[in-house]
Amino acid sequence: MIRLSSPVQLMKDRYDVVVVGSGYGGGIAASRLSRAGRKVCLLERGRELHPGEYPDEFHELAEEFQVTSPLGHDGPPTGLYDLRIHQDMSVFLGCGLGGTSLVNANVSLRAEDRVFQDPRWPERLRADLATRLADGYRRAEEMLTPNPVPNNIQLRKLDALRQSSTALPGRFSRLPINVSFQDHVNVAGVNQKACTLSGDCVSGCNFSAKNTVLMNYLPDAYNHGAEIYTQVSVRRVAQRPGGGWLVFYRELAAGREVFDSPDAFVEADVVVLAAGTLGSTEILLRSQKAGLALSSQVGRHFTGNGDVLAFSYNTDEQIDGIGWGHRRHLPPVGPCITGVIDLRQQPDLDDGMVIEEGSIPGALAGVLPGIMAAAAHFEGIDTGHGVAHRIREGIREAESLAASHHGAMAHTQTYLVMAHDSGTGTMRLDDHDQLEVIWPGVADEAIFRKIEDNLKAATRPLNGVFVRNPLSNRYLGDSLISVHPLGGCVMADTGGSGVVNDGGQVFSGTSGSAVYEDLYVSDGAVIPRPLGVNPLLTISALAERTCALLAEERGWTIDYALPSSPPPGVQEPQHVGVEFTERMSGFFSPNEKEDFQRGYREGEADQTTFAFILTIESEDVERLIEDPRHPARMVGTVQAPSLSDKPFTVTDGVFNLFEVDPSAPGDRRILYMTIYEGDDETGPVHGRGILTISPTDFARQLTTIRATNAPSRLAGLAATARFGRFFAGVLFDTYLKTYFEAQ
Repeated sequence: MIRLSSPVQLMKDRYDVVVVGSGYGGGIAASRLSRAGRKVCLLERGRELHPGEYPDEFHELAEEFQVTSPLGHDGPPTGLYDLRIHQDMSVFLGCGLGGTSLVNANVSLRAEDRVFQDPRWPERLRADLATRLADGYRRAEEMLTPNPVPNNIQLRKLDALRQSSTALPGRFSRLPINVSFQDHVNVAGVNQKACTLSGDCVSGCNFSAKNTVLMNYLPDAYNHGAEIYTQVSVRRVAQRPGGGWLVFYRELAAGREVFDSPDAFVEADVVVLAAGTLGSTEILLRSQKAGLALSSQVGRHFTGNGDVLAFSYNTDEQIDGIGWGHRRHLPPVGPCITGVIDLRQQPDLDDGMVIEEGSIPGALAGVLPGIMAAAAHFEGIDTGHGVAHRIREGIREAESLAASHHGAMAHTQTYLVMAHDSGTGTMRLDDHDQLEVIWPGVADEAIFRKIEDNLKAATRPLNGVFVRNPLSNRYLGDSLISVHPLGGCVMADTGGSGVVNDGGQVFSGTSGSAVYEDLYVSDGAVIPRPLGVNPLLTISALAERTCALLAEERGWTIDYALPSSPPPGVQEPQHVGVEFTERMSGFFSPNEKEDFQRGYREGEADQTTFAFILTIESEDVERLIEDPRHPARMVGTVQAPSLSDKPFTVTDGVFNLFEVDPSAPGDRRILYMTIYEGDDETGPVHGRGILTISPTDFARQLTTIRATNAPSRLAGLAATARFGRFFAGVLFDTYLKTYFEAQ
């Protein structure tokens, strides 16, 4: 599979459309608007990971975890697994090119028709169910290609769910899931493989079988000319003088965050925020704080979609619900979720729910037996009876503690439930500019007691121990956890009751229907109530509808013809690259045109400071080392208060590592700087000065070196070591060799 993202150094100053986020809403916006002939730029906070690069061992999984809590942030800012811990409800997200589609179970289930009759939806949307929304569902299914597990594939966890359904009034069935069960080239020209039934869907599919957005909408956008940039965290948006928008961002590649780099920006005529429920809400809250007039409803009407995770532990039935991880030749587990007990057809819509079975990633297998045994002992409810039953449980538990894929864990069923909570949570920025979810009393809502009663009933036919989510109970202080957060930028008829209109356009005030015509939200944040099912298909249908309306209003035509294919000549990366970030600072004088030292001294006296934070990237580490010019690209920010009170954005820069400028003294320890007026060095000299790198910044720089486009972790380590040896050798010549020779 070809790499879809480009180095940030290639980002242009301005685009017709900037899309923020690459999940279902962002992938759809980039695909459809590039198909309409627009110049589209997509910005994603996470990294581009391909099948084969997802963790399948515990230490790899731990390295990809980032956790944000009231105590701050821990872990890599681009880590794939993003856990947000809050007092009332915590949230688990995916962070990468493809968004949460990379780590969800890819269930494509339509919401009940009754959900859309709720007056919380805008009137125009409710009048459009059989037309544009129906078209949106159809187009999303055409791209995501959901289908149930074929009948010839028998899975023990699916059989156990069928057995559990006998204790409940709901209907059991196999679910439509976005998974491929045969080798094929899909509608976006991507070669996909048949599912191996490994059960590791939610830690990232390493077999190209899961139909994530990375497999369809995003390559389709790339095929139609969209530019995709990763490791770019959008902070806020602001109106551009004269029309359009400024999208302010921080680059996270190569450790720029360790230098506290200032925000850069890109310009756009149209902006589509699709950073997810938490991401889009956070961007609008921060934009509002900076002065953008918005509805007072931003952050309101948050819902966890009634999510509950629980287990039937150590049952009498063989279930095989633990993924393979790095192991092979284990019994088939299947895709993560394959079946459902559908309890939605209740007299009261809000009493309905769906119960689905799941699998746990194999990378967690080694730590699960102890955690589950302790949870069952202290808080579990055993539905089996008799001495013989207790003896069998004890034998299985001992076996599981010795071998994680056997015994009690091989007899454990995982449940994921979606239902209808009250949807009255709130998101806001705390004193540290960090998003927090506030929802006192949510765990006491009646629906969660009904869910627990139904899960106990589902456990009884299996003679297992009902166990609540041990992570929630033990580590999060009884905080609920949602993997399907919705709301925060909800659609409504006016700014008095919502944040966007039925087409996703952002209201420009606290009342009335006036909107910013070129600012949209298109993701789960716009949904004004819980859906009671996995939300991805409804999010996708609404996003398709938003794009159709956006194009119609501007007279654009979206070409929906399939299939699509990559541009001619595009190939997978042939070389391993390297990138790093550096900071240098110093002084210059606009009054000195010739002498660097004099410019530095005069600038120091006048306090005309100059500093840059630049990320350097080469697509070929070998060329960077062997070419005498050591060429690379660079992007970043420059702060020069005497020239501008705002940071300059560096784009499409040229960098030559350790090359001596013939017009400047030949000392590699400092940078002799000339500032020209105009676009390049042919203009008049504006001033000269000197920049240096401090020992602290140099130490930080060393921590930012990393490989890019590596086919494996081992190849990445080898490339980093190769560059490190070269880098260290030059540094020895620069800083130490002269000293030793002098001695």
